[in-house]
Amino acid sequence: MKKNVWIAIALVVAVFSFSSCGTQQSATQATSKPVTTDTVVSVEPIKDVISIAEALDMFQNPDKTAAITKKYGYKLKTNYEVYRLDKFTKMYYKNCALAKLLTADKYEDYPKPMRKGVSSYIAFKDGAMIIAVFNQPAYDNLVAQVKAAGFTLDMPGNEDIYKKGNRTIACYKDGKSVRIE
Repeated sequence: MKKNVWIAIALVVAVFSFSSCGTQQSATQATSKPVTTDTVVSVEPIKDVISIAEALDMFQNPDKTAAITKKYGYKLKTNYEVYRLDKFTKMYYKNCALAKLLTADKYEDYPKPMRKGVSSYIAFKDGAMIIAVFNQPAYDNLVAQVKAAGFTLDMPGNEDIYKKGNRTIACYKDGKSVRIE
């Protein structure tokens, strides 16, 4: 008999617990998605760094690479490999110091900026071209050029992805780099 009383009490407590936990919720359906549009403003490229238009031209026509990089004063280092991280077939750098050489062809880190001028590098890797700068105004200028070139934000995030046709440009704010694919 005592056993039945305890079971009954346990059932009553369980019923009250479960019935009081739920709250009435009403589901609403969003009728439209908030639209975010970037204002496209004409922007003047920084004279010391390759422009997005020239980078796209260089990406489409690799035979123009030597002439465009020479125009900006970039130096070339082939087979630049950051030890256990990245390997670039070509690394063009300007106002940068290459990292310490660890082995015959592997470097300690990515190029480091120098105090004079706008430091930047252009790296080629697996069908992509990466343009990196070391100061915020230069990075903001590159992103503004991407928007002015007609690319639209496709996927915001850690790396903002811009698209135009079948061309993709990823802008990585933390690394101050733009990757063209």
